[in-house]
Amino acid sequence: MKFVVAKNVYTSDISEKAFSKMLRRIAFKKPVNGLFVVTEPLYEAGIMEIYNYNELLQPFYRKKKNEINIYAVTNSRDNAKKLVCDIIDDAYRELGGPDIKGLFAKSS
Repeated sequence: MKFVVAKNVYTSDISEKAFSKMLRRIAFKKPVNGLFVVTEPLYEAGIMEIYNYNELLQPFYRKKKNEINIYAVTNSRDNAKKLVCDIIDDAYRELGGPDIKGLFAKSS
């Protein structure tokens, strides 16, 4: 399993220094207290999912062969829900529909 953080990742209430530190910890698959991530669905249902980052470090997820694309990082589940709404709003505004993968592929 490999984490891929989007180039235009959405964040809320995280300083630049703390964000850089989090990105390093994610790259090295180290635990981070109070970090929530919005990912593409790990299974075939839905358009996005919210996880406590530390949950993704558990053996069940580590055994997965595919990449986990991270679209947003934040410090609470409530903020993650708001970021999901922002991402969907941006997808409709820029692409005319709920094409989340297309929104993030556009910035690559």
